[in-house]
Amino acid sequence: MFKRYLGLLKKDIITGFRNFYFLIVIVTALIYVGVINFLIPSEISIKPAVYYHIEYKGDIKNVLQDMMTQAGDEHDSVYAVKSREEVIAKMKKNKNSIGMIVKEIEGKPGIEFIMQGYENKEVINSLILAIEDNINKKISGDVKIETLVLRKGTNIEKIPINKNALPVFILSEPVLLGFFLVVALIFMEKEEGTIRAYVVSPGTLYEYLASKITLMLILGLISTIMSTVLVVGFKVDFLNLIILVTLGSIFGTSLGLILASFFKNISQAMIWIIILMLFITLPFISYFMPSFAPTYIKILPTYPLLFAIRETIFPTGNTQIIYSTMLYYVFLGAITYFLSVFAYKRSLIKE
Repeated sequence: MFKRYLGLLKKDIITGFRNFYFLIVIVTALIYVGVINFLIPSEISIKPAVYYHIEYKGDIKNVLQDMMTQAGDEHDSVYAVKSREEVIAKMKKNKNSIGMIVKEIEGKPGIEFIMQGYENKEVINSLILAIEDNINKKISGDVKIETLVLRKGTNIEKIPINKNALPVFILSEPVLLGFFLVVALIFMEKEEGTIRAYVVSPGTLYEYLASKITLMLILGLISTIMSTVLVVGFKVDFLNLIILVTLGSIFGTSLGLILASFFKNISQAMIWIIILMLFITLPFISYFMPSFAPTYIKILPTYPLLFAIRETIFPTGNTQIIYSTMLYYVFLGAITYFLSVFAYKRSLIKE
């Protein structure tokens, strides 16, 4: 069985060379590296805009007004507007924004936050704490604050915007690479009748599909190592990164195999490939815009994988996300692999 698998893998690697798969992967990785290193700026402001209106007319109105004016001076995305209706209108035009109404609640000054509905709870809590802290400082005067750093010496640095795009590339190219290429490879072999010829031999579909997954994994690892070294160097948790890419590649390639089993040629499958790819890459939005993290994005399997990959490249000490994602993908990879075998058995029976 293992000998047959190695024979199939050798054939698939030769097919990959003849169809320029290796060249495509290397050139694509170099293009992405060039874009990340030379075209994307290292600093881009992605903070949400804040629209506020002060309705409160009590004793500390001037204090609150000074606080918001100071915030506007320090941040270029804080805007005063004339009414609550204008706050909402501005927010409808700018989806990356929040609203704030300062008003009187039960005889005391209060603040009403208006959210878009998809913000992280952590973002909302941080905002509330920051406002409370500013108000306390304005009313009581600055207080001495002592900070205790638990992980002193871990040297957590701010990630440049351009290098922060690397995990997105690794998820979209090395991890999901197999999703594209394996579909093309399967349809090419369908036209040649390779699958039908193989299943009448002593070989099994398990070996046949495992060989395809391994080829895509090899291509994915080449792309991952090349792009990671050329963008951030060698100071990366390579062991866990390679394990995550391996598990993600098995899942992505198996998904592509399942999709390809339902169609006779790539033209029929293309629209579904595009739809599925758009769907599973939705977490990219939350990655670059943390305040936008609705539940339907969080439940996608690519969401934890994207942040786990980032943790291996830019470690913050949150190793739990790496190991929990690995366990999750062991399960997902096994399920999708056996489903792909079942899908091809069903497809061959129908033919």
